[in-house]
This record gives sequence, C-alpha cells and structure tokens, in this order.
Amino acid sequence: MKTWNVMLVDHDRLFSAALATLIGGGPFRVSAHAASADDALDVIAEGSEPDLIVLALQDGMPEEIAGIRRLREGTSARIAVLADTIADRSLSQSLKAGADAYLNKSMSSESLLRSLRLVMLGEVVYPTHVAGLLMSAVNERPHSPAPIAVPPSSDLSKREVQILRCLLAGQSNKAIARNLHITESTVKMHFKNVMRKINAQNRTQAAVWAIQNGLSPLVTA
Repeated sequence: MKTWNVMLVDHDRLFSAALATLIGGGPFRVSAHAASADDALDVIAEGSEPDLIVLALQDGMPEEIAGIRRLREGTSARIAVLADTIADRSLSQSLKAGADAYLNKSMSSESLLRSLRLVMLGEVVYPTHVAGLLMSAVNERPHSPAPIAVPPSSDLSKREVQILRCLLAGQSNKAIARNLHITESTVKMHFKNVMRKINAQNRTQAAVWAIQNGLSPLVTA
C-alpha cells in the first residue's frame, strides 16, 4: 500500500498531536511537525520531504495566506488547509495562494481522510459553493495585476467547455466521465488540452478562468 509522509503545521501542539493520531494510520504517516509555514520551510530545508502538508489556518490573515504562498514556492508537496470555519475570503485566497484543499476542522474523521486521499490523487478539494466564492474574490481585487492574456471561451470546443463546467461543480474525473458518457482517459485528454489553451497550471486556476469567462457549474450533462 502506498504511504504518504505528512507534515503538520500548527502552533497548537495539543491539536496537532490529536490530528496526528487521527490521520497517522492507513496510507498516511506523520513524519514532521512545525509551528508555522516558515518553520515548515526550515524543516524542509534540513532534508524533510513531505508528500502532504496539512496546515491549520487560524483566521486567514494576510501573513497566513503569504505563508501558504511561500510553502507552494518552496516545496512540491500537496498542501491542505484546515480551517476553523469556511470563510469566503480566506477560502478563495488560500486556493489562489496554492493550496490544494480547503477543509473544515469540524468535518468528520472519515470525510477528512477521504478528502486527504483525494488530494494525494491529484484532486483539488473544496466546498461545493467555491465557484461563487471565487467569483466574489475576483470582484474584490480591483488593484490586482492584470491577468495573463488567455483565449476567449469561444476558442474552446463544446466538450472542453462542458469539462470546465463540470470542474466548477466539483466533480472528479470519474464523475465527469460518467456524466458526459466518455472515458476517464478522454476526460484527462480534454483537461490537458484545456490547460494548454487557457494557460492554467492546475485545476484551481482553470476554475478561476472559467468563472472569469462566465461559465457556470454543470451538475449533469
């Protein structure tokens, strides 16, 4: 069975210990702890190579979001944010900073483990209403730098647009394949083409692009 090394980042040692006990079985092995994002980068610089970083977000302040960004730049590990509450602004900012998941501390242990497995399989995990939150975040950034030029949605095929709309609905590749009556390998091929056309590096960037270009979630084909 595949085992993933996990680093926990939280200033609360008691919560960190409890979380380590919770997820330290099955495919996950907690191999390192850090009190902050900068401490985590120091540990990584010393030779630790986590596959997954679970970072406890306190209040979504700018310095915490900046910490996620530094982690994204300093490691190839997957990053899951564990927040006290699902706050609109910190959710969207965390994803834009490079987090691969935004999860609620109040979720069940089964849901947490399932979400972390999805993250390690390459999925971006977030609440289903993230599309609306991402749109709000875009509207809240009047002074942000101009985005990289991307082709209009008319340059995408009908199927590629459907793929993006399914992505906004939070569907996995398997669910997209089922809804569109195609194979998972075909879904992956379409995703590859879409990413190239819109100059996106990951599914989160693709979701942001889709929202900015007026696409809406597609639950069923």
